[in-house]
Amino acid sequence: MATADVFTENPPSVPMLLFPSRIRKYVRLSGPQAHESINGLVVEVPGSRVASSDRETLTTKMRLDGVFGASATIKIASEGEVSALDVAFSYWKVMAISFVIGTVIILSGLLVFRNTLTVVGFALVIPLLFHASNTAVEFLDVLNKTMPFIEKEIVQKALEADRERWRATPKDTKNLYRRLSEKHVRTWGNTKVLEYKIAEYKVQGLTRDEAVRKAAEEEGVE
Repeated sequence: MATADVFTENPPSVPMLLFPSRIRKYVRLSGPQAHESINGLVVEVPGSRVASSDRETLTTKMRLDGVFGASATIKIASEGEVSALDVAFSYWKVMAISFVIGTVIILSGLLVFRNTLTVVGFALVIPLLFHASNTAVEFLDVLNKTMPFIEKEIVQKALEADRERWRATPKDTKNLYRRLSEKHVRTWGNTKVLEYKIAEYKVQGLTRDEAVRKAAEEEGVE
């Protein structure tokens, strides 16, 4: 049975696919953070385990739901604080096992029971194959639903760490904003980019003073 070679970016929260082959998803996590999070997801899929994990290459291989589940290989490519998760599924093991089981039952039906078990052989193989597909879809569902929460949790931890550091080393944020504004006016002719950046940080939960401090650190303004 041929698998569907599907390659999508940021699939829907509940992928409506049969035998998904390749999926790409983008997350706001660094490479190591994404790799650690992927390894932790396996506990959310019953019967699954991490077969191998390489922190240097940011690659994880999983067995989904034991012998009759799909295999998944997740490779992570990161650029700063954004990572691309390339998930590739394989069904060849369960297909091979299903073929052996079906062949044994069919041959038994032909040789011993004279065709009475032939249909049973096909009836057992097909559910095994669809079960493998369902394990892949279930993993994608867990991935899509869980990653946004992991992203928010890591962002909040980073913000708390920044706040602690800023409290320990207070600075005049009005002076920082003035110097930032001068820099942006020289570069862009106005402060629209600066105000947009500050607004984005405020959406993440920072106060305006904290957002100015963060922007100043990122742009090397002291």
